Amino acid sequence: MDALAAGVLQCDGLELDVRFSSDGVPVLVHDATLDRLFGVAARVNALSVGDLERIGVATLAEALAGIPPSTPIDVELKERPSSEFYATILGARGPQASGIVISSFDRETLRDIHRDAPGWSRWLNAETMLEAEGAALLGCTGVAVEVGLLSDDAISGWRAAGLEVAAWTIRGCEGARWADDRRLVALCVEGEGIVAARAVAR
Repeated sequence: MDALAAGVLQCDGLELDVRFSSDGVPVLVHDATLDRLFGVAARVNALSVGDLERIGVATLAEALAGIPPSTPIDVELKERPSSEFYATILGARGPQASGIVISSFDRETLRDIHRDAPGWSRWLNAETMLEAEGAALLGCTGVAVEVGLLSDDAISGWRAAGLEVAAWTIRGCEGARWADDRRLVALCVEGEGIVAARAVAR
């Protein structure tokens, strides 16, 4: 939660990685297992939300309650959503999920969102050009690509297909030049990349 508060002060928006507890509660964890970050040899979805909270895992509801409602958020779903996920987003940002985009590498996850919440913004995350081509076919509002895929031609093509274009992740000077490209709606940065991108954007 301290990291999220710092992110609100340093950046225009936040990206949150979401998985689910064994009882379907959305929680903020990047990895499928807890050993790397929490030193616990267990899968996230094998533990209850109570167990996860006791080892320091924040819930999505807790995170959203602590983020100003004007802050744009990219909620990256690592797994297919539970019913409580929809309730959490609705409770925090209303029926249109104001200021929130749901992103995922998983196409079935994005199909679930389109079926259950058709008005919500959806981005397909892509590591290759072939994967990125699937965004328009899925009816997504945007595509979020690995920054190495960015080029003038690629951005123009995605925009011509009616897609918002975002990119990830700037961790240093490499790729930071894209920070002043107004065709991008979002550019994910972290660590030294925050300073590098900010210097270019000025």
